[in-house]
Amino acid sequence: MKKILVVCGMGAATSTVANKIVTDYLSSKGLKVSVSQAKVTELASYPGSVDLIILMATGAKIPSNITAPVIKGLPFLTGVGKEAALKQIEEFIKK
Repeated sequence: MKKILVVCGMGAATSTVANKIVTDYLSSKGLKVSVSQAKVTELASYPGSVDLIILMATGAKIPSNITAPVIKGLPFLTGVGKEAALKQIEEFIKK
């Protein structure tokens, strides 16, 4: 089972919104994943433990020890590019 980490400034509000959208979408496609949330400041403590990161904090820097692919999460808040982002996540999960 692939692990997704949704990261935002405080690990609560915006990451909760994205978590729900992504979880519901993947579930509707019959795909099972583990989705968790974290603060940007906690990101460096996840090297090698997640398969994909959804980054809600637009100005955040990804620590050099993180090798998982990163998808920008802004589309889950604005709606602009949301379907494309969901498809990108779906394709990654199916690999």
